[in-house]
Amino acid sequence: MPRSTSRPRDIRAIAIARLISEMGDEIALIALLFRVKSSGATAVSLIFALYALSRIILSPLSGSIVDRFASRRLITTVSLVQVVTATCLAFADGPLLYLLVFVLAVGASIIGPAWQSLVPVLVESHELSRTYAFIQAHRSLAIVIGAGVGGFLVESLGSSVALLIDAATFLVVALLGATLKNERPRGLQHVSGRASVRGFRSIFSQPVLLASIIMLAAFNMSAGVNEVLGVFLVTDLLNGSASQYGLIMSSLGASMVVSGYILSRVEVRRPDTQMIVLSALTSAIGMLAYGLSPSIWFAALAFAVNGAGLTGLHTFATQIGRAHV
Repeated sequence: MPRSTSRPRDIRAIAIARLISEMGDEIALIALLFRVKSSGATAVSLIFALYALSRIILSPLSGSIVDRFASRRLITTVSLVQVVTATCLAFADGPLLYLLVFVLAVGASIIGPAWQSLVPVLVESHELSRTYAFIQAHRSLAIVIGAGVGGFLVESLGSSVALLIDAATFLVVALLGATLKNERPRGLQHVSGRASVRGFRSIFSQPVLLASIIMLAAFNMSAGVNEVLGVFLVTDLLNGSASQYGLIMSSLGASMVVSGYILSRVEVRRPDTQMIVLSALTSAIGMLAYGLSPSIWFAALAFAVNGAGLTGLHTFATQIGRAHV
């Protein structure tokens, strides 16, 4: 952890809260996927779609919401709502299940920016990069651990118990949030509707920036499709279990952690289209191998290759996009 932060205890609390929260999210996702799997691919894809829809709706609004409420109160309140929602999800079925999934996803779309907004309040500006990296490392670790734990819980104890454990993680997050000082983020600026429109117009006026965004969106979409089909690949074609599906998801997370660390240590001053093509090709090879996997371990390796390609794609496309803003 950065040693020179003015409020190291609060930074630790945020990092631990994000670790626990992300682990709970991974556990809940696997539990929900295997809860609705018997209803077919449409039901499984709807779970992913609801999470994506919440992000689309909340992305333009989350900044204003965070700016209007003290972060501790917002984090605690939303986390307690998620405790109730996840508890109800453990026993829900039918249309109510999908409604509760959407409520859970909306909460996640609000609480993430709320945690992030606290960081500039707690550390000096020159420490922001290291502090964000410290917190992101905890989040990445949570994805690796949460997927494996989630698969094991679903297989051994069932999806209802897994969702109740997810509810418990939200309670812990609420308690951690309550330990923070009740502060509003400083230096935040409201973005008007006109400014947002101008921002969207500027994207379309810059071909390189637009191409980067389209590329990231396309690969994010393909990754979502891969995860939906992956449930059926593991269980129906490879005769795998929930814990083995969790293992494969963990391999993806571990690959992204390792490749992200490597890329952070290697200086690429001017990433060009060759780096984008190489990353996209790596991801495509991983996806193709995943679809043709003859075994669980081969599938885990293929998904790890896919994760390395996705990390490179996101890293280089983001750098190129920022260079043209």
